Amino acid sequence: MQLKARSYENGEPFCITLQGERIVSVEPAWPKGNLDEWPYVAPGIFDLQINGHGGTWFSNDALNADKVIEILAAHFQYGITRMCPTLVTNSFEALSTGFNAIREACEREHWVANMVPGCHLEGPYISDVDGPRGAHPLDHVRPADWNEFRELQEISGNRIRLVTLAPETEGAIDFIRKAVESGVVISIGHTAAEPDDIAAAVDAGARLSTHLGNGAHGTIRRHPNYIWEQLGNPRL
Repeated sequence: MQLKARSYENGEPFCITLQGERIVSVEPAWPKGNLDEWPYVAPGIFDLQINGHGGTWFSNDALNADKVIEILAAHFQYGITRMCPTLVTNSFEALSTGFNAIREACEREHWVANMVPGCHLEGPYISDVDGPRGAHPLDHVRPADWNEFRELQEISGNRIRLVTLAPETEGAIDFIRKAVESGVVISIGHTAAEPDDIAAAVDAGARLSTHLGNGAHGTIRRHPNYIWEQLGNPRL
């Protein structure tokens, strides 16, 4: 099968040859006619954080595999071909229900498994301070709990690949070390940490920042502060 299209970058025409589900070649084209009917094509978008769609959250004690599939399918219209379903701070019951539903959906549909290379757990091990906590419910914010995480990881079918936490949270640094050793990426976020906390988190293996400058106080000291400390660290 051959698809005639234009590049999303510069409008240049080319032909894409497909065999089954694979692209086998992309070659320049020199059409003589009008290109208006040739579609634009682009690589699929990979979104690290999508919380849900259409009023349904992944962090939901009523979620099931059917709803997960509906949420995922809706994102194709936006060019999103891979994503990390993100579960935000909630009760253990809601988180376990959400991860179980995602696992069932991935096991049921091959395209779902391809679309979900991993899940993102954002919280519940974050700051309980207004501002840095953002919209996460205070009632469910709690210290970092490796045993709880291991249970959630098992329920997910080992699909939790990214965790956002606050390094000043009780138990966070030890949690980071264990998570990184297990192959999970740690991101700093929803934090009111002091510089030493951020440095310790990076030394323990944290590599990303989530919502940098968004999950924050409305007013912060000029320096040092938790935004500057993350921006200035080359390992994040």
